[in-house]
Amino acid sequence: MVRVKVNQRAFEIALSKENLSQRDLAERIGFSRSHMSYIITGKREPSPTMRRLILEHLKDYTFDDLFFIEEGSNGDRGKVE
Repeated sequence: MVRVKVNQRAFEIALSKENLSQRDLAERIGFSRSHMSYIITGKREPSPTMRRLILEHLKDYTFDDLFFIEEGSNGDRGKVE
């Protein structure tokens, strides 16, 4: 199974550099602050639509800057680099 996760540290740095809070970004892209928090902490996986909206609002960053792909099966979730 392949999963996309947020690089939490990079994401928080990106928000700081853009002078945005999680709530600010969530409101701009049309999601709740709590859903954004679940995405950032890895409790939920960002949908393709959410990833696209995040990247549209954080224009100085690429997919590889803010997200990473986990690949594994049967509970084996190794980070792919």
